[in-house]
Amino acid sequence: MFTLFKYLVWLVVALTCLMLATISISEFLVESAIDAPYDEKLIDFTRVLGHELRTDADGGVSVRPGALQVLRSDRSDRIFYALREADGQVIAGEAQMPPLQGGLKPGQPTLQNGQLGEEAVRVAALQIPDPRDGARLITIQVAETLNKRMALTEALRTQAVALPQVLVLFVAILLIVYGYTFILRPMQVLRAQVDNRGSNDLSPPDPESAPQDLRPLIQSINGLMERLSASFAAQRRFIADAAHQLRTPLAGIKSQTERALGEQDPGAVHAALSQLAAGTEHATALANRLLTLARAGTPLTWPFADVDVLAVVRDTIAEHLPQALARRQDLGFEGAPFGVRCVVHGDALLLRELLSNLIDNALRYSPEGGAVTVSIERDFRTDGCRLAVSDTGPGIPVAERERVFEPFYRGADAVVPGTGLGLAIVRTIAAAHNATIRLESGPEGAGLRVEIEFPPARVAREASRQDDVSQPA
Repeated sequence: MFTLFKYLVWLVVALTCLMLATISISEFLVESAIDAPYDEKLIDFTRVLGHELRTDADGGVSVRPGALQVLRSDRSDRIFYALREADGQVIAGEAQMPPLQGGLKPGQPTLQNGQLGEEAVRVAALQIPDPRDGARLITIQVAETLNKRMALTEALRTQAVALPQVLVLFVAILLIVYGYTFILRPMQVLRAQVDNRGSNDLSPPDPESAPQDLRPLIQSINGLMERLSASFAAQRRFIADAAHQLRTPLAGIKSQTERALGEQDPGAVHAALSQLAAGTEHATALANRLLTLARAGTPLTWPFADVDVLAVVRDTIAEHLPQALARRQDLGFEGAPFGVRCVVHGDALLLRELLSNLIDNALRYSPEGGAVTVSIERDFRTDGCRLAVSDTGPGIPVAERERVFEPFYRGADAVVPGTGLGLAIVRTIAAAHNATIRLESGPEGAGLRVEIEFPPARVAREASRQDDVSQPA
């Protein structure tokens, strides 16, 4: 609040200084504009007097009396004249006329400011041929007091310069007060409401309490809070589910440990330790999958690069061949045509984890003697890559195909042991690679086919660069 008040004071002071500077510049321009017509009139007087010179009987030079009446006709200012010889001596007119400054050129008038007695004057000078001897030059000076100039300048300074500037400053201050009262003040109130909230309060502010112009901003903030609230709720649900899922194997480990400690028979101890090892293995697998799911949800931590999907598929299939052979299952591969590469912009370890989860699910849910097929297809139209895993298992009902991507969800008919995290990990990794995932029925309507379509590598690279730029340093 105090910072905002200081900003408003600074703004008023800045506007005041700007007004004073504008007034000074305007006064200079006004004085220049006022001087121009009066100076032109003064120069005209010198030319008129130049035409009205006469030679006296004693050999001197003077101005005809009729011409002098023109000089005395001004009621506001007094006008004086003087005639000077080439050496500067005054030979007629006002003896106290200010001396000439600088050189003169015949026929070219000059203007200067001066002092005549106690009055400030504006002086015009013109050099013309001497009427007594055309070979010599004589200088005519006409001086005018500044009463009209000063009166007009003062009137324009007040009416055309100072008054409008003061009115502009007054209106600007009113606009500042209005802006503070109706715009900045509500923003301060909104800020105080947000600052005073608890860390778990993500309820949206009421946009109706703010000015009309701020409502779109508040609505955007409300949308962000809704997304954050949904994200936090998902995190809390995930943590609760993870704790629930880990509780079972940990309880089994504890129970088997107590059993082993209480047994004296070596055979019973060995059986308890075997159960303990199985429970430990299950808890370790669950923890690893939870870690994979968490890390896959933050793709900025992974060094994405162009990855050959064919190499990832070959390595992952080789890793699961012993599992397939143990159940007499056919783990096959249908690759792209020879020499055709499918390139994805992503992380090889994440892609391998994605495919490993798909193959593991397919092998565990397919019966002994069943078949699991991994296929790669390149879309030559878009230059994208399509990865699919098909099995001969029981499949997933259409009504449950969206829910199976939720962490820890297992269908009502699920009989195969598992953590319920496999497809959740798959979807998270696919989302990190901007890929789309679809569940369909397998060949001839039996089993399940999971299809993942990756965008072209060049499109993914461009999106990755834009994400890097948008991230704060």
